[in-house]
Amino acid sequence: MMLLNKAESLINAIIAKIDKTTKPRQKFILHILILYMGLRGKYNFINMSRYGLYTEQTYRNQMSKLFDWGAFNVNLIQQSCSKELILAFDPSYLPKSGKKTAHVGRFWSGKDQAVKPGIEIGSIAVVDILNGTAFSLESVQTPKISKNEPGENLVAHYVKVIIDRIPDIAPLNIRYMAVDAFFSKKRFVDGITSQSPLEIVGRLRSDANLRYQYTGKQNNGRGRKRKYAGKVDVENIDRRKIRFCFEEGDDVQIFSGIVFSVSLERLIRIVYLQNYDQNGIGTTHTIFFSTDLNLSPEKILQYYRQRFQIEFLFRDAKNFAGLEDCQARSESKLHFHVNASLTTVSLAKALHYLNIPKEERDSFSMTDVKVMYFNQFITDFIFSKLALDLSCEKYRCLYEECLNIGRLAA
Repeated sequence: MMLLNKAESLINAIIAKIDKTTKPRQKFILHILILYMGLRGKYNFINMSRYGLYTEQTYRNQMSKLFDWGAFNVNLIQQSCSKELILAFDPSYLPKSGKKTAHVGRFWSGKDQAVKPGIEIGSIAVVDILNGTAFSLESVQTPKISKNEPGENLVAHYVKVIIDRIPDIAPLNIRYMAVDAFFSKKRFVDGITSQSPLEIVGRLRSDANLRYQYTGKQNNGRGRKRKYAGKVDVENIDRRKIRFCFEEGDDVQIFSGIVFSVSLERLIRIVYLQNYDQNGIGTTHTIFFSTDLNLSPEKILQYYRQRFQIEFLFRDAKNFAGLEDCQARSESKLHFHVNASLTTVSLAKALHYLNIPKEERDSFSMTDVKVMYFNQFITDFIFSKLALDLSCEKYRCLYEECLNIGRLAA
């Protein structure tokens, strides 16, 4: 029973802080989050009614109501994570069919590298840098935007999703958001930095249009002062202006400097990775950047690389928490299911990963968590029917043994 007691205590403590609804509603949120951690099969309403406490219609009704997932996850992060946090944002494609499904359309699938029919969610996650893992904050479904709608596009929608949740993340004191190369656009970068305290860490195209700053003596005559000292040749950088920082192994050198980005129309700090072959000849390069000119090259690299933790969050939610399983069509039910799925993975990390001393941790296994909670469900059912007394040492040892059946590392 300790497994469930621990989870129930944490969830109840958070719900008591943020959800001012009725007791039955709070009981349902507690139940659904624990159910998602151990459910076998599809995560649809029929299967939930087979394993859960409620009827199929009750699950439909309850999941159509609003719940403040952002506030819930902020409290979970405050209780579980370290102080060095960044935001990560990434859209994720979910397969979905049906003409009546809200915002169904054609969206880019990164896994298949193609545009496919379905829906898309824009997910905001908080990455714990010291622990190297990501927690979901909130996910919002991407609407189907017509090209004929003036002033509306995907980038504007993504900016609005993030800006609307800035008040929620204020208690976390986050300064940086890491995004992939798709978001290295002036409209996105300006939209975030002008309306929030966030600075952007991202990646530029390998052929990015950059210019060196001019730092020499200015002419005293009339006319505009000189601002730039030529275009950056990204294949052959000027190492007097973009200086060597450190090496990564024998085949990668890191350079950094402040340049002007023509596409972003602002000064940025870049981190330039030069890869070398076995003969010491430069081959490929990658350019990362930050809108914070004072952020160290080491941190820019670290923050961008840790951004990938959001992909592991998607993976675990899809494989073990039914992210792609919901058969509902309404926007409200889809929103509830998507966020319940992602929050389940975050809860599992808080309960069964981050509470272990760092030097004793193995890699996080959502498989183990699901096995434990499903075993608890079956074991509690059998032991209750047999009326076994768990105060007996023999029965208690048997109970603990049943919980670990099938675990990768029991």
